[in-house]
Amino acid sequence: MSQDPEDFSELSQHTLDRNSMQMLPEPFCRRHHVVVLGKVDPAAPNATVTVGMLDPDNPNILTRIGDLLERSIRTVRLNRYEIESALETGFGAGQRVTADLVIRPRPPSRHQPTAMELVDTILAMGVEKKASDIHIESYPGDVDLRLRIDGILHQMYTDMSPELVSEVINRIKILAQLDITEHRRPQDGRIRAVIDRGEDHRKVIDYRVSVVPSPAGEDVVIRILDPNAGLVPVVQLGMGEDMQRIFLQLLNNPEGLVLVTGPTGSGKTTTLYSALAQLNDGRRKIITAEDPIEYLVPKVNQKQVSPQMPYSVLLRALLRQDPNILLMGEVRDLETGSTALNAARTGHIVLGTLHTADAVGAIGRLRGLELDDTDIADALLAVLAQRLARRICERCSEPREPTEEQKALLGHLLEGIQLRAGRGCEHCHHTGYRKRVGIFELLVVDTGMQDLIVSGAHNAQIRKYARQHFFKTMVDDAMEKIAAGLTTVDELVRVIPYRHIIATRDERQR
Repeated sequence: MSQDPEDFSELSQHTLDRNSMQMLPEPFCRRHHVVVLGKVDPAAPNATVTVGMLDPDNPNILTRIGDLLERSIRTVRLNRYEIESALETGFGAGQRVTADLVIRPRPPSRHQPTAMELVDTILAMGVEKKASDIHIESYPGDVDLRLRIDGILHQMYTDMSPELVSEVINRIKILAQLDITEHRRPQDGRIRAVIDRGEDHRKVIDYRVSVVPSPAGEDVVIRILDPNAGLVPVVQLGMGEDMQRIFLQLLNNPEGLVLVTGPTGSGKTTTLYSALAQLNDGRRKIITAEDPIEYLVPKVNQKQVSPQMPYSVLLRALLRQDPNILLMGEVRDLETGSTALNAARTGHIVLGTLHTADAVGAIGRLRGLELDDTDIADALLAVLAQRLARRICERCSEPREPTEEQKALLGHLLEGIQLRAGRGCEHCHHTGYRKRVGIFELLVVDTGMQDLIVSGAHNAQIRKYARQHFFKTMVDDAMEKIAAGLTTVDELVRVIPYRHIIATRDERQR
């Protein structure tokens, strides 16, 4: 709670202590012109903190300062020059990063961590363990913290008690600029944080936050996005040589639509960005429309969807920027689908994503958006469907015999294959797996398939035609990787739908 501010104060009247000033994130201080004054004893949580402000009458900023400091505050009014001078003392004149939070290592402590400390620890832990998502789940009398690593959820130890979880979620809401008084409807927001491990170890991380009500309170899922993550070269995605060659040839077409399909977390964006990075030779203009921008690709014109520039408006504007290649993210409705098809027929290579179970299913999905069959057949070049399977740990890989269940499921597909699996070691945290490999199927739309699409042929007919023309399914690709000792039958069953496994098995028996 804040006391009434003094009219004005002189900076010289206050002690400037770097550790105390850094109790508030540097980007927050610079954005709102606030600074912690005096020396704050971290062992005295009930002590009042003096905060210098340009506008001490702003209730929203006062509330956020109180929540960030978790202490009562006393405000004094300073002019802009004095605040900037104080911030230079506290944070230096180095590069300024626009962020909501700065996370620094904390010394070991015996006291129960505060909500602020817990949030910092959880966000940093997700990055350190290379997780894609953080899950905070509330149950009656219990709370779970889980990280999704290589596609699998892992339970993590946490000091977060059921009594403290609401404070932790409120802290996350404040950072994500969500309404902390709203507990009955879902909310989505974003946090940008700087993980600061020292002068040469500063990493900017974006977090996408989803808060959903639950019977025991609220559940939070946080997607971790590293904008500076290194791109995976196309040769390391896991495509076979022939598929990789055809895929890159498709992208070198003068026009047409190439779709990458799969569920959330199957690596669609990674595949597209890897291809763009390889194609970006300086002779073609590449533009993307993204929500959000997940990776930074050098010399690619990446545009962020925003409330001021919604997806459909941005796409129309980008087509006037004379692109050779346009990455438009998800084809999600009739408007974006029509834009994609029209652009693909007027001299552009258009890349997009769809959420479908397999490559052939993309055609039915486009029809479901009420797009015309003839337009689909004219514009669609190919569909790449993919999954991510965990790689066998190379340090503890050993031969395995198939189980009776695996023999019954895969039948003759196992013939001539020596299965392998990871025994589990420290290198793979005793999971038997380390990192992931892509499993793919590439459906190329040739003239025969164009005729089928125009005639309204259903998915089963299109799939039959594709198989008669040497189409390799994801199951085929997975079995090749199993034979090469890269992954396991368990991973095949985990990531590929059962009906697709059965269909490929039965087809290969004929």
